[in-house]
Amino acid sequence: MAQDIWIGIAQNGTQAQGWRFDGARPVKDASGRTAQDVLAGLAETTATVIVQDGQGRQPVPAPVLTEAMPLTDLSQDRPRGLLPATARLQIAGSLSARPNWDGVICLPTQEATHWCQISADEVVSFQSALTPRLGQAMGAADVADADALADTMSRPERLSLHLRSATLADDRQAVAGHLLGAELAAMRAYWLGQRVIVIAQDTLYSGALGAQGVPVERVAPQDAMRAGLVALRGKFC
Repeated sequence: MAQDIWIGIAQNGTQAQGWRFDGARPVKDASGRTAQDVLAGLAETTATVIVQDGQGRQPVPAPVLTEAMPLTDLSQDRPRGLLPATARLQIAGSLSARPNWDGVICLPTQEATHWCQISADEVVSFQSALTPRLGQAMGAADVADADALADTMSRPERLSLHLRSATLADDRQAVAGHLLGAELAAMRAYWLGQRVIVIAQDTLYSGALGAQGVPVERVAPQDAMRAGLVALRGKFC
C-alpha cells in the first residue's frame, strides 16, 4: 500500500507541536519554539499543513474549519473576543470524532479560558475569561477546593474578599476554587443545560462542571490538535 506521508504543525506563541503522518496515522512527533524547529525534528518531508495564531481574523459565527487556508483566528465584537487559530484547530479535532455535535466547548489555555457555543459545525459565539492568567499570578493550585468554588459561585461579588482570605491562609487550592467559582458563575449561560467538551490535560474544569451535573467529556489538547490537523488536511488535500 502506498504511503501518504505529510507533516502537520500547530504553533501557538513560542511553542510549536508537530507530527509526521502516514494518512491519518501519526508516526512521529516533535516540538520546539518554532515551526522550523519542528521541521528539523521531523525532517523527512516538507510540511503540508501549518497552523499559526495571528494570520488573520474571521468574525463569528463562522465554520469551525475555514473555507480557505490559512486557518485564521476568530473574532467577536460583543463581548470583544479573540479565539486563536490553534484553539480553533483543537475544536475541529474534538468535533471530528463527533459528527453533528451541538453544545459548548471549554478550552483552557495559559492565557485565557474560551467557552465556545457550537451548532451545525459553526462557532456561533464565544466568551473568554482570564482565569488561567490570574491563577498563575496568584499561585493557584491545579486542584480547586470544592467549598471555595461553591462559596464564590453562589456569591461571586465576594471574590476579592475570598481571595484575600485564601492568600493570607496560603491556601492555593482555595485560590483556584474561588477563581473558578467566579468564572463558572459568569459563564452559567454557556454551560447550564448544555453538553460540554473540555479540552484540557487536567480535570480542573471537567471536575467542577461534573459536580454541577453537567454532561461533560474531556479531550487531551494534543489529541485534539493532532485530529484537527488531520481534519484540516482532509478538507483541502
